[in-house]
Amino acid sequence: MVGMENEEHIQHCSWESVGDVPEVAFIHYMIDKMKLEGDKPAMIDGISGATLKYSDMVSGVYDLSYGWHSAGLEAGEVICLVTPNHIEVPLAFLAGIAASAPVTLANPLYTPDELRRHVINSQSKWIVCHPVCIPSVQAATKDLDDIKGMYVLGDAGAGEMPTLKSLSKEASEDWKKRSGLTNGDAIHIPYSSGTTGLPKGVELTSKNWLAVLSVIGRKEYLDVTSGDICLGILPFFHAFGMAMCLTSLCNGMTMVTLPRFIPEHFLKAIQTYKVTLLPLVPPLAIFLAKHDAVNQFDLTCVSNIICGAAPLSKDIQEKLSERLAGVRVRQGFGLTETTLATFSSETSLPGAVGKVTAHCMAKIIDMETGDSLGPGKDGEICVKGPLVMKGYLNNEAATKAMIDETGWLHTGDIGHYDEKGIFFIVDRIKELIKYKGFQVAPAELEGLLLTHEDVADAGVVGVSDEVAGELPKAFVVAKPGKTIVPEALINWVADKTAPHKHLRGGVEVISAIPRSPAGKILRRELRKVINI
Repeated sequence: MVGMENEEHIQHCSWESVGDVPEVAFIHYMIDKMKLEGDKPAMIDGISGATLKYSDMVSGVYDLSYGWHSAGLEAGEVICLVTPNHIEVPLAFLAGIAASAPVTLANPLYTPDELRRHVINSQSKWIVCHPVCIPSVQAATKDLDDIKGMYVLGDAGAGEMPTLKSLSKEASEDWKKRSGLTNGDAIHIPYSSGTTGLPKGVELTSKNWLAVLSVIGRKEYLDVTSGDICLGILPFFHAFGMAMCLTSLCNGMTMVTLPRFIPEHFLKAIQTYKVTLLPLVPPLAIFLAKHDAVNQFDLTCVSNIICGAAPLSKDIQEKLSERLAGVRVRQGFGLTETTLATFSSETSLPGAVGKVTAHCMAKIIDMETGDSLGPGKDGEICVKGPLVMKGYLNNEAATKAMIDETGWLHTGDIGHYDEKGIFFIVDRIKELIKYKGFQVAPAELEGLLLTHEDVADAGVVGVSDEVAGELPKAFVVAKPGKTIVPEALINWVADKTAPHKHLRGGVEVISAIPRSPAGKILRRELRKVINI
């Protein structure tokens, strides 16, 4: 929707000396940064301790990309990685781009049918997988004739599937000078969360990624140095996880990877490797803020926490700051379609997602008219700039529905900004509950419920009602050893909220709140429970 636009209502980055997006090939930018670190550890397996040095990464990217080319990889052919976090993932990712192949990463927990859809939709020709994913990869690709090669991570091949390392071939000096994918080429094809319809491939270009990586280390953003140790717990197949991986590499940090979240492994890795930077999603932040096991480990090494992918409530942010004294806790807000965060919280103001980041501008529009709005007025958040994706892969209709003819990307998120230009997110447009014409934001009620001493997790949806339109209903998970009495929790919420936010749809206790790997509540799954 395009309405009246007031230049005064467009918010810009306020950082000093940002400069333009670097005009250099993505792979040259990454290689030049990594060369500075010599034999310093780049990637460490948090379970086994296996390590890849920066020098290994540089030579590995050259030799693997050259070997891939020699094996028949042609420019533009897509490589699909199917794996939990593994120290060889960034090597494969960068080598693919160096060989002029866009790279997509699939959720390793996909069923064969889901993986098959991903491979077909992305038009992948080459597959790289973790040993644990071999059965699903073989089932998903068994009758796909256009797959040109499949390789496995690690040192041991599996039957007819050779190791990725076996592809490597000593690169010539001429090959090292090649630029791989550049300019407007898509180098990375992550998939959107799929909470509405089937997942769509997001085409992220060299310029998209350089717009992020050239500024992300700054104090206004992540505020990192080469001395930082970053925990690679967020899945690399998610844009946030890959962003932290690339950020670590181009800022000379060491990343400690974990294949999945197991509380003891998570806490032990932080303590053992003296992790300083923790990228989190809300479920992990809630765990750190509330779980008793945290007290059994020394986490004083942590100095910096950044939370994204879904809203973190004001209350949990405060609890996290209190529990880990001296730790800087901030939120970022963005979409896969904007490469990474379009807003970053550079203040300690709880609940804020922050000000506009570099290489981005933002506005709030009226959801009925499309007119831009001033401070303090809720509307849809729209963003524009070199962070915005090229488009959805082979899906022009979806691209046009997301990005209007003037280049503004419509996020589908509701929020506002204050007089200082700090943005606050209210909720998703499609998730709002309408009670007698009043808007009820599920995220607000969920944040409140999480402050209850007996509640471990919560999700809120609207229940259809003939008179009111919708009634807020809460699904909650009890803490171990605790019992939740629905009526008592309903009354507790009623005492703390305005009448239109009361849980008139009831409270239901369940074993777990369904969430995406990025931590977003899958409300469609909750609705299935009550057939709405």
